[in-house]
Amino acid sequence: MSTFTGLNTMVRGVYINQMQLNTVGHNITNADTKGYSKQTVNPVATKADYTTSGLAIGTGVDAASITRARDIYADVQFRTETSKEGYYDMCAKNFDKVEAVFNDTNQSGIEDSLQEFYKAWLNLSTNASDSASRVAVIEKGKAFSDSLTNAGVQLRDQIKDMYDQMEIHVTEINQIMEDITSINGLIIAQEADGAYANDLRDQRDLLADNLSKYININVHEDDFGAYNITCGGITLVSSVDRLHLEFTKGVNSSQYGVDYGVIDYTINIAESKANFKPESGSIRAEFDAIDQCRHYVEDLANMAAFMLTTFNDQHKQGYDLTGNLTAAKDDSGNTIYDDDGKTISVPDTRNFYGETGVQYVYNYDEVNKYTYVTIRESSGIYRKDEYGDILKLTGVKILGALATNADFEETGGYRYVAAASAYDNNEDYTTIMTEEDMQEHLIDWAGRTADGTNAVYMSELFNMSYDNIVSAGRSNVYAVTRYTETQNTVTAIGALSLNAYYKSEMTKLSVAAQAMDTSVSEQALIMDQIQNWRDATSGVDWNEELADMIKFQKGFGACSRCLSTMDECLDRLVNNTGTVGR
Repeated sequence: MSTFTGLNTMVRGVYINQMQLNTVGHNITNADTKGYSKQTVNPVATKADYTTSGLAIGTGVDAASITRARDIYADVQFRTETSKEGYYDMCAKNFDKVEAVFNDTNQSGIEDSLQEFYKAWLNLSTNASDSASRVAVIEKGKAFSDSLTNAGVQLRDQIKDMYDQMEIHVTEINQIMEDITSINGLIIAQEADGAYANDLRDQRDLLADNLSKYININVHEDDFGAYNITCGGITLVSSVDRLHLEFTKGVNSSQYGVDYGVIDYTINIAESKANFKPESGSIRAEFDAIDQCRHYVEDLANMAAFMLTTFNDQHKQGYDLTGNLTAAKDDSGNTIYDDDGKTISVPDTRNFYGETGVQYVYNYDEVNKYTYVTIRESSGIYRKDEYGDILKLTGVKILGALATNADFEETGGYRYVAAASAYDNNEDYTTIMTEEDMQEHLIDWAGRTADGTNAVYMSELFNMSYDNIVSAGRSNVYAVTRYTETQNTVTAIGALSLNAYYKSEMTKLSVAAQAMDTSVSEQALIMDQIQNWRDATSGVDWNEELADMIKFQKGFGACSRCLSTMDECLDRLVNNTGTVGR
């Protein structure tokens, strides 16, 4: 009986060493397989066999299980940090694109066109009768407006691309969740008898890792070995069931208040129609990147609104080359006079940007926090939209309205540039807040073709702040203060000069982009640490595997040799002993 027990023991020894060698081979061949976890055979002594005298004889070894090396806490940390990495990477890429839109290093950006426009007005202030100087102002004005509108188009295209990318990512997320639920079902079936579906578990963990790039997730394994995955309190995967994300039908951005010239989309849970917006991951970064692009569109719109309102208001305080204030006309083309028989006030005359005979009015929506521009016709009535409401230009609509006056395109149109001031420069205008007050200080033209006073005032809008302009007390105070009674900010760009406003926003962009690049670098270091932590547990070490291979090979050989020896002993016992009288 003990002989047969010994044979069985050695058979088990051969079997277990063969199994361990197979596992080592499986580890080595999958050393470079992404997501693979090292597997280990867990041997356990088999039940002892008792003799008639009560002695326990060992019967060998068996495999209790084959398990994979996995650190659950490291997995949790990895997925948390992967979501952050996906967020930072996507935001950094968007900042790179935005910085490319506002790239002023090649002397062809907004800052360059802004400075060229300023220099043209400065030159006109000393060469007011020079037609070439007037043409230069018009052309530089076109270049500046074009730079703003082109930047707006690029940002709008960037928003569209971001939505297209988001839609693709939603499809990928749905596919990943579908694959996880399928593997959940396979794992439940394979582990029903107590075994471990290690390779399937690796595949599922890799899918969960990939999912964490897009959204922040929490993973919980139930009693049957299936994964339940939640995001922000919403259970997306529950064993073999899952929710579906859907990219909703787009809505024009103008319906949310500001017109960005794009179709806006949201992500919903298809089953409940509830809005889905993760806290981290590349999907959240795409939403935030779209908001960033919108912010810079609004910055451009604020600059354009400043040109349509304050800049135009200052232009209309001047005489053109022929000494005309270009009186406003009514809808029938008739000149409009006030009660004293004078033509309508200067602010209703020719604009540098936009149309002649209308007043562009700056407004700010305090509730929704955005700038909009209304248009007052020469008759005093505000222009209406297709629904009969007062027309409100926002976002790209403001940028679209920023075009040099079509009158400048006429033969000799350069003469309409208002370089000479129409107001008495000896007055103190710091307390003048109404158009009626301004009319009392109008002065005659008197052939002042070389007067560039208004050109000086125009140039000051580029680089002088609100406070400096007001403290000067000249007639250009009216242009920068006319909205103080009804708006919280004095102009569409606040109390800053045009140049200071642009540089301020670009500084904010530069600092934010640099901070995001720093976050990306720091997050990469964190990911390296966590990956090393993971690899230390789950990774396949060739040296360890080769050492195990030699150990198990020798064990296999030793058990085989012992089995052969016992077989020879048994053969001798059966064939050469036990025959009486031989």
